[in-house]
Amino acid sequence: MNVTVIDDARDAARLVRYACQPRLRPLADKPYHQLLERYRSSSEFRELVDAIADGLTLLIVAAHPEEGIVAHPHPDGIFTYRLVDYQKGIKPAERMLVGLIHVAIAARAYPTPSDLEEETIKRVSVVEVDTFVRHLISELRRSGEDESGLTSTSAEFDQAWRDYDRMPSHRATGRNTLSPTCTHYWITNVLDWLVTQGLAQRATEFGVGHYRLLHRFRLQVAEAAGQLVYEKVADVRRRQVVLPDGVGEDGER
Repeated sequence: MNVTVIDDARDAARLVRYACQPRLRPLADKPYHQLLERYRSSSEFRELVDAIADGLTLLIVAAHPEEGIVAHPHPDGIFTYRLVDYQKGIKPAERMLVGLIHVAIAARAYPTPSDLEEETIKRVSVVEVDTFVRHLISELRRSGEDESGLTSTSAEFDQAWRDYDRMPSHRATGRNTLSPTCTHYWITNVLDWLVTQGLAQRATEFGVGHYRLLHRFRLQVAEAAGQLVYEKVADVRRRQVVLPDGVGEDGER
């Protein structure tokens, strides 16, 4: 086989490997940066990388100059992430609570199609997310349809709304850490997990509990934007930001 073909295949596979390391940044890694620029400039190399990724049940959705290659798994592929995979030690009810918080973070940051198209780094905080979820629950209750007074979004999330509503926002343990019986604990848990996945960064210069949602998180949300639960939560957020007392957009260019 032609040596050049072998070298190209090896380089393409290396770039796919970088795609599986979402916290790695091309500007901090010269070989990564070189391969990324090659992907962006050479259609032949890009086709080879895309084909190798596809064979691994991955889809390359972006080649961002700062955040690098962004790959999403095919449905039912070997890299597909499910809620049940999240921190395997937690209980099923807690997983649903985590799912609710993920949706709330996404809908709060990107409530409209234009938000999903703009390459704007959104900033969120634990307190802001908690305030939004409680506003969301009050809106669901206002238009309540079931016996508990909450509008059903989906059968699996109904209990999560109720569990969240019963928790206080903040409760400390004897060691002065957040207790898992408060909502700030679970929001922090989710945002810290996004950091470990290369989807967010801590923004400690704005204070404890502040985070930036990165470009690759926006792309991930765009894929889920048509889902019923997301649409219902995003609709509440859209109505909130147009009201005089609504929470304004938080963004950085």
